Amino acid sequence: MNKRKGLAIALTALLAMLWGCAKESGPKEDNSGYVYVPEYLEMDIECNYINSVTSQGDYVFLNAVSWDEESGESANFLYKYDMMEKKGQVLALELDQNSNIGSMAAGAGDSILMIVNSYSYEEDENGEATNYSSKVELWTVSSEDGAVKDKKEISQIFEDPENSYVQYFSVDGQGNIYLGGGDNEIHVVDQNMNKVCDISADTWIHGMPASKEGDVYVSLYGEKGMELRKVELSAKKLGEPVQGLSGGYGNLEFITGSTRSFLVDSGSQVSVVDLSTGEEEELFKWIDADINSDSVFQRGELSDGRVWAMTRDYNEDGPASFELILLTRKKASEVSQKEKILYGAMWIDSNVKRAIIDFNKTNEKYRITVKAYAEDVEDYQTALTQLNADLTTSNCPDIISLSNVDFHMYVSKGILEDLYPYMQKSGIQKEDYLENIMKAYEVDGKLYGIFPNFYVSSTMAKAALVGEKTGWTLKEMLEFAEDKEPQNILSYGSRSSIFNYCIYNNIDEFIDWENGKCFFDGEDFVKTLEFAAKFPEEYDYQKEEEGISSRIRSDKILLMDASIGSVQEYQMMVGMFGEEVAFLGYPNSERKGNLIQSATGSMGLASKSKNKEGAWEFMQILLSQDYQDSFISSHGGYGFPIRKDSLEKQFEQDMTPEYFEDENGNKVENPKTTWGWDDFQMEIMAATQEEVDAVKRLIESAEKISGSVDEQLMNIITEESEPFFKGQKTAKDVAGIIQNRIQIYVNENS
Repeated sequence: MNKRKGLAIALTALLAMLWGCAKESGPKEDNSGYVYVPEYLEMDIECNYINSVTSQGDYVFLNAVSWDEESGESANFLYKYDMMEKKGQVLALELDQNSNIGSMAAGAGDSILMIVNSYSYEEDENGEATNYSSKVELWTVSSEDGAVKDKKEISQIFEDPENSYVQYFSVDGQGNIYLGGGDNEIHVVDQNMNKVCDISADTWIHGMPASKEGDVYVSLYGEKGMELRKVELSAKKLGEPVQGLSGGYGNLEFITGSTRSFLVDSGSQVSVVDLSTGEEEELFKWIDADINSDSVFQRGELSDGRVWAMTRDYNEDGPASFELILLTRKKASEVSQKEKILYGAMWIDSNVKRAIIDFNKTNEKYRITVKAYAEDVEDYQTALTQLNADLTTSNCPDIISLSNVDFHMYVSKGILEDLYPYMQKSGIQKEDYLENIMKAYEVDGKLYGIFPNFYVSSTMAKAALVGEKTGWTLKEMLEFAEDKEPQNILSYGSRSSIFNYCIYNNIDEFIDWENGKCFFDGEDFVKTLEFAAKFPEEYDYQKEEEGISSRIRSDKILLMDASIGSVQEYQMMVGMFGEEVAFLGYPNSERKGNLIQSATGSMGLASKSKNKEGAWEFMQILLSQDYQDSFISSHGGYGFPIRKDSLEKQFEQDMTPEYFEDENGNKVENPKTTWGWDDFQMEIMAATQEEVDAVKRLIESAEKISGSVDEQLMNIITEESEPFFKGQKTAKDVAGIIQNRIQIYVNENS
């Protein structure tokens, strides 16, 4: 879903940390018997935000910006941190109000190179800006005291100097400067700004790092994913892709190494690469070092092989916080050991990751390690097969993520533990939580999964078109769509979206794992095939000239998928339609198609776990009062808490108006925020009681968990449906084949 907040959270923060003491925590043991232990360095710096970061040898340089509320002016300065001595100093930097530092890089000797963007304008008689102009300069700044040694304008290097900007910036061992903008071009100049050459990358550039050996490389997206290619100046072209690099799903960041060619961050782990030998060595996973990789925005390697990182955490209602972290390799025997709990998932949710890190930092007895199966392989099915195999052996994780897996299959195979006895023993009252939400992971009165917060997934339509329906069967939905043009039915109508709407979100209508039966040869599935045949294989997003809201209001879109995770989101969705809305949900036999969708990951306790007590100690945190209340202040679109009193607090906050005083001293209600989707945008005011009551009814109507379908089942349906779409077989014949194949799969996995 392409949804966004209309008002971005501002990067205004106060970082006030005094250097001196350091904190350590014990990470998990790696395969080599070593661990990387984080040390959190405290800095004597006050600023509103950090603009850019670079390193030179064992020094880290921060371009920090402070803001004076009274004068309305900002001040830039350099902060130099000695990673060996663990202390820093502020360097003055002469930068005017209309300039900012785009990026920095280490220069020769005691210099730092900076790309400085400046703009100027004149004011007309009405005070309006006019004669606007901009330029880009390369500054050489002393790394000793921040004094500017030299300035050279480089706007002329680009084809359009007035609209030039530098997105990527690097320097090679000979002092040549490499500049990359948004035109997929690499512009190379020497130290005197003489043009060396221009090289086309022919595709979007992801990064432009320099290696330890002094060569500049470009990371970009090629035919087979991310590639790293050397800039060959003599031939004025990019070399062949470097072979042997691990994946990273397009998120690889290459940083100049000190012990080997590059330090590489895949988003989940950090490695070093030696280009002379083609060898890559994993150093550590971020989560094993108690660091949230989502917060890391700069990192580097020191001369002794230690790794430094800088993290930035945004706070919804307060300042952002920054930390400089030093990671030191130690023998595992030197670090205090704890009882290990294994968390197994296809991918780890960012909020679960944060909760695990917090748990590991504070719990004195247990430590959670993570195995994210899909992060280590390129093929999803291979990862899922490995996870399912581990669930039946001694390799079984203690805690199992229930996202992206077939929950009912796991229950039928006895893989999951009933959680109600654990709740009772811990004094957690079932009555304190939303009954229908807890029942979503119930089977025969036993609870097999939990999640801390949720969305309600539904399908919206104008009430004028569908009446007072609060749900419908698949037959009723198909009858509604029968005389409609296919392109007008769903917002993004493709065959895969039809299967998602009619089948995958209600897979338990077609598979009964408990009794080992499936029903793909029935009339409903045959009609779904025939319905899907009206839609293109792939939806053409480029053909739409109107936005979604405009098409909804003119009945060019009749049904729209939506996930509602807050009152504010409900207000925005209803605003898009501009009239009364019906929440029909997805078609099923009980006409209860509003589905519960975990917002931040769901999990179950493995029956084979050898440390159920420790696993539950972590899981119960997600149900605690403090954790549930944490969703109240940051709830904008991030899901409803499942605890009743926490949800009521959220509703109370939604209904509380916010005011400002106008120039006449009048009290005026202020919008809480602005929400938008595609062509639609609206200010969100304090919710009315009627709006909150409507959201409550929507929540109460949801009883089933949104289907997480095994990809192998989806592949069977996709593969065997193709002969029907090509006119080679009838829908009934294809349905029979799908029935047979999936029945075999169910028999093997029940």
